Amino acid sequence: MTTTERLPEVAIPPSPPGQRTVGLRVLLACLWCIPPGLVIIIAGWVMAGLMPPPPAHDTPAEIAAYYRDNTTIIRLGLLLMLIGFAVWAPLFGVITRQMLRARRSHPVLAYIQLGAGATTWIFLLLPFLMLSAAAFRPERNPEITQALHDLGWITLFMPLTPFVVQSVAIAVATLLDDPKKPLFPRWVAYVNIMEAISFLPVGLLTFFKTGPFAYHGVMVFWVPILVYFGWILVMTYVCHRSVMNDAAEADAREAAHAG
Repeated sequence: MTTTERLPEVAIPPSPPGQRTVGLRVLLACLWCIPPGLVIIIAGWVMAGLMPPPPAHDTPAEIAAYYRDNTTIIRLGLLLMLIGFAVWAPLFGVITRQMLRARRSHPVLAYIQLGAGATTWIFLLLPFLMLSAAAFRPERNPEITQALHDLGWITLFMPLTPFVVQSVAIAVATLLDDPKKPLFPRWVAYVNIMEAISFLPVGLLTFFKTGPFAYHGVMVFWVPILVYFGWILVMTYVCHRSVMNDAAEADAREAAHAG
């Protein structure tokens, strides 16, 4: 066999109906938990008074006073956020599973997406742990509180690389897929490309303490946050549609086999 010849397709027998039903329920449960998780995250963020965060140009005394005057509510809000981010793992698991089912895309793109997604999850959890540390001893030296506060927000926004890599992997896989029977609609690729581009300005945040490129500014805080949460909802929707299409195809094959 030459390197240009295609391997023969192997017929894979359909899974037992009961097994498919359980698998479908697991996939749908993973997706249905995403919207409540987002609500919990946003509620915690607002509760903590960190949407948007105190300005980057605030003095150590001002930052320390904010944590000292709102200690309990900040702690509760950050705890809610850490709980809400649990739904990222189910979503990235379903995205990976669906990408591996693409007909023309290479499996390595699914694994790149998974690795990058896991890294983004870490960089979404660590910053709020750092902010929790800032709220743990609000009576400490104000400069230490400010350092923890700055470190939290810089850690949240500055590591744009895994977010961009994850989106690009999904976009490339979508564009390479069979256009006649794609796993995701082609517009999903362009949404992911747009999301990746929206993250690029955050790399400038360490150069500014005021204006749109500071960590409380429009281009670093509001645009990436709104685009990213929108991306989460888009990927949840298209994964749900893809899972349901797979289930319908499996039912059709079973009916044809029975006939």
